[in-house]
Amino acid sequence: MKKYKTIALVALTLLISVAVNTGSAADNNCSKICNVVGTHYQCSTWSNEQYPVIDLFGEKNIPLLANYDPMWKCHIDKLAKLVLDSNATYTLKTGEKLDLGQGYALEVEKIDIDNEKVWLEFTRDGKYIADQNVSTTTDSNKTWTVTLDNVQGENNIVVMKVYVNQLFAGAVDNIVQIKGIWLIDYANARTLNVGDEIGGFTLQQIINGTNLSNLGSLVFGNVKESSVSCNVVGTHYECNSWSNEQYPVIDLFGEKNVPLVANYDPIWKCHVDKLAKLVLDSGDKHTLKTGEKLDLCKGYSLQVKEIDVDGKKVWLEFDKNGKYVDDTILSTESDNQNWTCYLDKVQGEDNVPVLKIHVSDISQSGDDGIVKIDGIWLIDYANARTLKIGDKIGGLTLEKIVNGTNSSNLGSLIFNNATESPVNCNVVSAGYKCSSWSNERYPLINLFGEKNVPLIADYDSIWKCHVDKLSRLVLDSGDKFTLKDGSKLGLGQGYSIKAKQVDVAGKKVWLEFDKNGKYVDDTILSTGENWTCFLDSIQGEDHVPVLKVHVSNVYQSGNDSVVQIDGIWLIDYSNARTLKLGDKIGGFTLDKIVSGVNNSNLGSLVFREISNS
Repeated sequence: MKKYKTIALVALTLLISVAVNTGSAADNNCSKICNVVGTHYQCSTWSNEQYPVIDLFGEKNIPLLANYDPMWKCHIDKLAKLVLDSNATYTLKTGEKLDLGQGYALEVEKIDIDNEKVWLEFTRDGKYIADQNVSTTTDSNKTWTVTLDNVQGENNIVVMKVYVNQLFAGAVDNIVQIKGIWLIDYANARTLNVGDEIGGFTLQQIINGTNLSNLGSLVFGNVKESSVSCNVVGTHYECNSWSNEQYPVIDLFGEKNVPLVANYDPIWKCHVDKLAKLVLDSGDKHTLKTGEKLDLCKGYSLQVKEIDVDGKKVWLEFDKNGKYVDDTILSTESDNQNWTCYLDKVQGEDNVPVLKIHVSDISQSGDDGIVKIDGIWLIDYANARTLKIGDKIGGLTLEKIVNGTNSSNLGSLIFNNATESPVNCNVVSAGYKCSSWSNERYPLINLFGEKNVPLIADYDSIWKCHVDKLSRLVLDSGDKFTLKDGSKLGLGQGYSIKAKQVDVAGKKVWLEFDKNGKYVDDTILSTGENWTCFLDSIQGEDHVPVLKVHVSNVYQSGNDSVVQIDGIWLIDYSNARTLKLGDKIGGFTLDKIVSGVNNSNLGSLVFREISNS
């Protein structure tokens, strides 16, 4: 099958509470106006069409719009993040699934070459949403527009568009070629209200559109300089089986965080200053067979190891980046239908619940054992953090940490305006976690709590890195990962590597690097060898290292050929960005870009706080 190396740039980097004007916004230093604008689709077939977009403090949002309504009738106050607007080419076989990001996926159910049709299914977190038999006989039939009802109370809302370019019969498999996808995160859409605070500003006015020259806007005013209190609240689980229970949540400038709390402790005893992002709180139903793996996002996954239909039992394994974390056996014929995974040493705390699973049924379907899961809750414990007085988030400074005292007062974090002194974010020389590369270095810059890697060409010294061209660090690991022949390892952010073939006798492995299920590059490695994947045209730079892999062993385990990897480094190159003077990040404005001059001075970015009126 032909592999396409074009990688679509999807979804802007989410920065915590960015207080920023849009390019078309008016600014009288007392208010910020975020206007809805008409934007052309990336897909060339739809390039003469437009959809509404509002840049809400650095993040692209789509006002909900009913199918066939003009853009100016979009719902300004009902927003969904843009997940994908791509003209990339995807080639899929029958049964293959394309990961679209944020838990959404597109699966090829059937390809009918004779009648020139393909049956596509749209899912979220493995749950059916919609399907369609798409005909390729005429251009007018090749686009599938998915519309859904009851999205923030609105009906007939366009949530996805797919363009099927052609079908063809390969030597072994029938193939469908897709050349356009547009998708919004409708499942996490939100309705704004006057008084809502976003990015250090308060929503003052919602102005609806009137015609194609005025699509509407949101008007924000500065948050008063008095302290901002982020309170911990008790939140019920989405799973019906746990609906009478609660867990602590703190909304930290638009981002849900879970304060760490020990098992059996009341939620008011949670550690207000030790936070993990909420990854998943779902009552959706998932049906899995033995050996199947459910991607939970952020590199976390749940695998069905074995199913005992007669005994009504299932053996589940919880993994992070393909590495074992914990496992359990659940039964539907006892009270043992729930599993809570507790971990120690999470930001220094022990017995912390990080995952909850509820199994509703175990049954037989043909030759397969089936398990049904209808409750999942997960926090990003691996990236939990401890806040300290003086930490700056969203342009505000943490002033006070208030612990909870009872069920009516669960605690809070109190923020005040940050100081106006400049903030220097310096490039530093970082060592790789993999011991095989421990004598090598790469450039790293901590941008308001987020690790970024300045782009650098292969063999250039690190002080020659492009300080203004940044890509988030996805993975820097010296952990051991084992892959069987044909298996895939998720690396996070839609990236993965696959063991295409393992040659035990020759001590070799054929590895493939993918992004959102689409081929990027491949290589053949012998035991002890390194692979560095270099790509061109990353923010205008060529021969940029984006992935490093070290293969430590190839061996036979029972009937399986296995490769052992003990080093992975990866940057999110597909979402790299170029900063410019005046760009606003985390409540600060980029004031100066300082290039490196030698190994003692690798360069820096100088920011100043956004001034309030």
